[in-house]
Amino acid sequence: MSPALAIAALEIRRFLSERITLFTTLVMPAALMLIIGTAFSGGTPALPVGLLDDDDTPASARFAERLEDSILTVRAYDDPDDVARDIRLGFLAAGVQLPAGFADGLEGDGTEVVMTLDQTSTDGAAVAAAISATAAEFGRAPTAVRVGLAALGRSDPEAEAVLAEVAGDVVDALPPVTVEATTVGTEPPTGSAFASAMYTQLTLFIFLNGMLAGIPLVESRRLGVARRMLSTPTGVGPQLLGVGLGRWGLGLIQSAILVGLGVGVFGVGIGHWPTALVLVLLWCAIGAVVGMLLGALGRTEDQVVAWSVPLGIGMAMLGGAMWPLSVVPPFMRVIGHLTPHAWAIEAWDAVVNDGARLPDIALDLGVLLAVTLVIGGLSITLLRRSLAR
Repeated sequence: MSPALAIAALEIRRFLSERITLFTTLVMPAALMLIIGTAFSGGTPALPVGLLDDDDTPASARFAERLEDSILTVRAYDDPDDVARDIRLGFLAAGVQLPAGFADGLEGDGTEVVMTLDQTSTDGAAVAAAISATAAEFGRAPTAVRVGLAALGRSDPEAEAVLAEVAGDVVDALPPVTVEATTVGTEPPTGSAFASAMYTQLTLFIFLNGMLAGIPLVESRRLGVARRMLSTPTGVGPQLLGVGLGRWGLGLIQSAILVGLGVGVFGVGIGHWPTALVLVLLWCAIGAVVGMLLGALGRTEDQVVAWSVPLGIGMAMLGGAMWPLSVVPPFMRVIGHLTPHAWAIEAWDAVVNDGARLPDIALDLGVLLAVTLVIGGLSITLLRRSLAR
């Protein structure tokens, strides 16, 4: 085995010998991918509404059934205060009250449905639209009966019964409204909610663990191991190459675990595998050179930890590894693209969701390559100086 590969293998074994490293490398990324993927899977959930049925008639029961047929799920309540409390706590999206005389009003001059909403809720518009549509649909037949009686100039029960039967038949015969969904752009190769969880956690933890991988390098400098190695036939070049390969190998191990979980367990579709492989190799290289840079700058192991955690998490937040940049203001997107994370996640999104290939993400790969070369050159220069001292 060449000296560089031997040093790389030693670096990997030293890093993985720490329990905290195993946790941040294996357990935490997999757990977060599971939690995030589960939280956003299952499609659009039904919105819960609380129903106060003060009428308690077959007509009010049918209205509740119509609500259930929409995007709402109905929970029965007896006390308005309980409904208001659960709306404030976020357990309900809205409250619906059917007043006493609801059924009589449908057959007479009309009735009303009282709706209670939280003005700050993002679901308010959808809930209000669903309730209003249900009320309008439910009132079509009674409205037709009233209009028919007025047009005929009659108010006797026989005419009302005939019109009610005819109106009911007409309403029941109306064709349902169908919605045809059209996907704009290339259809994603996977519908799994774990897709974005996989590549965002990969982006976050490869970089974070790459920074933490500077700890063994600081330790070897502090203990004089690096200087003693220089006294052997192994020169500075193979030693630096071995250090870099070791940190690159750590990133590849973690990437293999996360991608394997995503594809094998959660059914994530990668898209174009060669493009994804290039992206993984390049991002692991960034993690490696960042770890070498912190290993050259840090004086103690604690100092590397103190730098790694806030920088790693902060850059991930800015770069879109914790929430999509599409939800932040434009100036924050510009700031986010000062981090390599934003370019990596853009590339992953294009590969996984749009089936992009190398030419499609050439700009992102170019930026990541430039970052790798700049940080790599700086870290090698600083490491040469620190090892020479």
